[in-house]
Amino acid sequence: MMRRIAMCLVSLMLTAPVWAQDTQPGTATGTTGAPMDMSKMGPWTRKPTNEAKTRKEVEAFFKEEDAIMKKHDFDASLARIDFPIFMATDDSKGVPKAELYDRQQYTDMMKPMYEQSHPDTKMLTHKRNITVLSDSLVSYADDYTMSMGGKNLAGRNAGLLVKRDGQWKWKAMFEPGWGDVPSTGVGGSGMNKEQPKMEQEKPKMEQEKPKK
Repeated sequence: MMRRIAMCLVSLMLTAPVWAQDTQPGTATGTTGAPMDMSKMGPWTRKPTNEAKTRKEVEAFFKEEDAIMKKHDFDASLARIDFPIFMATDDSKGVPKAELYDRQQYTDMMKPMYEQSHPDTKMLTHKRNITVLSDSLVSYADDYTMSMGGKNLAGRNAGLLVKRDGQWKWKAMFEPGWGDVPSTGVGGSGMNKEQPKMEQEKPKMEQEKPKK
């Protein structure tokens, strides 16, 4: 995706002299009218300064997350997310689903899962492939095993972490197989799905009020 962005920007800069003649000075190529210097933006300007240090920080972040999951501490987990968070999954038919969630939407969706999960749930093993993109962006893929309800399960997920104000936080989570989970009554807007029905009944109730 990032490579696509870079290619589009480069193409834009190469074609700018052609169509810039039909625009006001400074609106197409920058405030000075000169093409942007692509050497001063992009991944080549944000190479990791200490990849080993970043990896160590991220590994510590994951270890803390496992401890939080073991305690079923939803509030602690919530504090480690950089909202809005992007989440993607698919269902049993292979249909992908993805959405951006704010804090309230995420809480409405995930808190019931925390409360209803097996008390003996624990992570067993991780095989993570961590990619340090920059000092503040890290992607990962994880092949893991976990124990839940007396059964050992194996899965795979991936995601993106960002470092904001000196703290690593979740920014995106990708894990297959959750698309068939029944709704808890909260729609994608974070509003209860029964609300429209209640709103429709309100005028009827008002009509039934005795006139003064």
